[in-house]
Parts: sequence; C-alpha cells; structure tokens
Amino acid sequence: MLRGFSILFAFFAMALSASENARPQGLMWNRSGLPATLPLLIKTNSGTDFFLNLRDVNSDKVVFAAYVRGGEFFQVLVPPGRFELVFASGEDWQGEAKLFGANTHLFALDQPLQFRATMSQRRGHMIDLTETSGTTLSDLAKCQRLALDPESLRSRSGQFDPLFRDPSGAPEAWPDMPAPRYEVETHVCS
Repeated sequence: MLRGFSILFAFFAMALSASENARPQGLMWNRSGLPATLPLLIKTNSGTDFFLNLRDVNSDKVVFAAYVRGGEFFQVLVPPGRFELVFASGEDWQGEAKLFGANTHLFALDQPLQFRATMSQRRGHMIDLTETSGTTLSDLAKCQRLALDPESLRSRSGQFDPLFRDPSGAPEAWPDMPAPRYEVETHVCS
C-alpha cells in the first residue's frame, strides 16, 4: 500500500512539474488592481516564444505578465497606465522562475508605452517583433460609439414612435414607452 502511494505521489509530482513547464498562452496574471481593457497586439515569428512583463513606470513594480507563443496571433487586454515593456524570449519554457533557462534573451522597448481610455476610444499599441532590423511600434485605437437600437423605439403595443414622448404634455399623456436601448459598437480607428 505504501508503495502504491509512493508511485502515485511520484506520478503527481511529475505531472505538476510538466504542467509548470508547459507552454502557456495569453494573460498570466494582472496585479495592477485595474481592469484590463486596452488592446495590445504582438506579432512574432514562429520558433521563439516571449514572456512579457509590464512594469509600471510610476511604482517601478511589475503589474502584468503574458506569454506569447511565437508565430501565433496574439492579442491581450492590458490595464491603463504607462508601462515599460520587458520581454524574455527563448525556445524552452521552464516556468516564471527560470524563464527559458540559460538561453533566455532579455530586452525592453526603448520607451515606455501609454495605455489609456477616453469616453470614445481605447488606445493601445501593436508591436511587431518579426523584423530582424528591430522592433516596430504602432499606435492602435479602438473607437466606441453608442448606437440606438431602433426596435427600442416601439411602444409596448408595437407602434413605432420616433418622437418618443411629447415633452409639452403631462407625463400621464406620454405613450407607454420603454426606455430606449443603445448598443456599444467598436471598430479600429486612427
């Protein structure tokens, strides 16, 4: 019986070790305390994976981590702020403590990047790591607008009322209308 537990424990330990070193994909963790809502796209070549850290320039703390599999489309949402982007790259992922082992290549982008949102835009960045001559950075903005759902302009009886309510009349005279509904539409903008 004790031998059975030993074998089971050894199998569990090997499985745990293998799962720690398996190639993850996407968001690893967000310790910023803020919601991740701003776009970051990274273009890479196959054969080399990347572990990305976002270091908050104000606090000098790493607040976000993501794993990028080389050659695969990568998009992640990040929190608002101004961050230094620090990359570790390699081929043999060995977990966050060892990164890619002795063959880990560390580098950071030259300038911190600002991720921010306004009422109508979510501003992020696209990073191209495929060029041998260097890294290419592009601003990326996703615009948002509210679009009125026309079906919400119908009264409960099914009649279409484009004027909603007559503001000159008493509230009792207003048609039995539900509140208009709006949908958020998002598109890439400049």
